[in-house]
Amino acid sequence: MQQPPQKMRIRAFPSAVDDSYISSTWDLLKKAIQEIQRKNNSGLSFEELYRNSYTMVLHKQADKLYTGLQEVVREHLQTMVRDVVLDSINGRFLETLNRIWTDHTTSMF
Repeated sequence: MQQPPQKMRIRAFPSAVDDSYISSTWDLLKKAIQEIQRKNNSGLSFEELYRNSYTMVLHKQADKLYTGLQEVVREHLQTMVRDVVLDSINGRFLETLNRIWTDHTTSMF
């Protein structure tokens, strides 16, 4: 006699995680993002960065990841990009803005 097929159960990912682990993971990701923005990403492991980001999302820390990324990008734009754009207003503004945008999209994607 044949037994009926058993239902497959997928267990939930454990959501309890230490706050210090999340904090240290975010610090690592923040430093890596800053290195990428400086075009100094030769020593980075993108697999490790992806894994850490994914782990934060699995532990319901996506909002911290998103707001942290916003903050890092905002900081970069205010400290590194703003002066370059303002200096080019009387000259080659659109060319400068296009170059900066291209650099940003290339480094972030």
